[in-house]
Amino acid sequence: MTTPRRRFADAESADESPSTPREVAEIPIGIRRLGAWSWRLIVITAAAALIIWGILKITAIVIPVLIAILVASLLSPLVGLLTRHTFLGRAAASGVALVALIIVVIGMFTLASRQLFAQAGDIYAKALTGVQTLIDWANTTFNLDDSMINKATDEILAKLQENTDSLISGAFSTVSTVGNVVTGIVIALFTLFFLLSGGSTIWRWVVGLLPPAARVPTHEAFRRGWKALSAYMRTQIMVAAVDATGISIGMIALGVGSYAVPIWLLVFLFSFVPLVGAILSGAIAILIVLVLKGWVFAIIMLAVVIAVQQIEGNVLQPFLMGKAVELHPLAVFLGVASGAMIAGIAGALFAIPVIAFVNATLLYMTGRDPSPDLGLDETVDAQLTAPPKPKKHEESPREAKRRAKAESSKAQAAALREESAEEVASSAAPKHGEEPRAGE
Repeated sequence: MTTPRRRFADAESADESPSTPREVAEIPIGIRRLGAWSWRLIVITAAAALIIWGILKITAIVIPVLIAILVASLLSPLVGLLTRHTFLGRAAASGVALVALIIVVIGMFTLASRQLFAQAGDIYAKALTGVQTLIDWANTTFNLDDSMINKATDEILAKLQENTDSLISGAFSTVSTVGNVVTGIVIALFTLFFLLSGGSTIWRWVVGLLPPAARVPTHEAFRRGWKALSAYMRTQIMVAAVDATGISIGMIALGVGSYAVPIWLLVFLFSFVPLVGAILSGAIAILIVLVLKGWVFAIIMLAVVIAVQQIEGNVLQPFLMGKAVELHPLAVFLGVASGAMIAGIAGALFAIPVIAFVNATLLYMTGRDPSPDLGLDETVDAQLTAPPKPKKHEESPREAKRRAKAESSKAQAAALREESAEEVASSAAPKHGEEPRAGE
């Protein structure tokens, strides 16, 4: 019976062949294996770092494309339903889904902005009253007089004048940022349409570049990753809706229900930006309550925001998200933190979907299918493994014209030969009433 110690000794003796140099053979086998693993891990880490560095250099293109991929994972079932149950083709159904998305987004923003503009005058008047009340309180509490306030105001204006160049450059950078946002929206919409209408064709072309033996496993792993990505988007929308609804209910209970729709939309959109989004949206809700209702209601609103965000961050986000993408809550937390450290807000936004996709694909590659209910896509697998068909030569217009001319010349030559043969036959035949000549 072979013992573990004997197997270890056999493995060590196998690594020490007669051709192994003495200085290498003297190094313990564990150190040698650790060294072999170390330099390979260094190469892999360097390659990953180089890829991340390249991606960060073209974030203006990468971020819109990633957003389009996330939205495509959400809208693909809708496009499939329209294609199967209506007369629309894939491209037309994709166009309908894209137009519907644009209408919904524009409609929500229009409704929210109209309500905000309708109450803008009231907010402005109450904000001025609140500022004046704050100044009066400061004068009474700290014994400030008008000369001190005027002096502080003059110093602020002087600082603004000294930093005029910085403010102007900041304004230009803001204009540039707005331009980049518009460009990103156009790229995202353009990419989204083609992902919805021909995403499967694009993917099959990409897989076709791989060696034949790797095509089917890659395709099946991608299907598992795509399912995890779709589950992430559905769960994220549910979590954002719960967060936005909780804060909006709090505003309605405090008597500022006319701002519930704008705040719902604001919180819903900001919930997709981890870490920063929840803080900003909650602060805006608290500020509106402070201006309209006073500091007592603002404290109550602060408690509501903290309670909703604690439930969302400690209950809904880790457990629902972890269940949807089959990740441990700790992995979700560390993934968001790592993404924020690498690429800021964008890294935090895309960290979890990327981890969910990679986790599902690696599980399938290692033999642990995360979605056995998907089975095998036999139709696509057969197409990927089928030998390529011989490509038919498509002649150009010039070649077609040349071929037609050659065929016409051949036909004319054949006709001339037939006419010549007929003339020879007719001249050789005896005429009516004429005796054939001797020898004929």
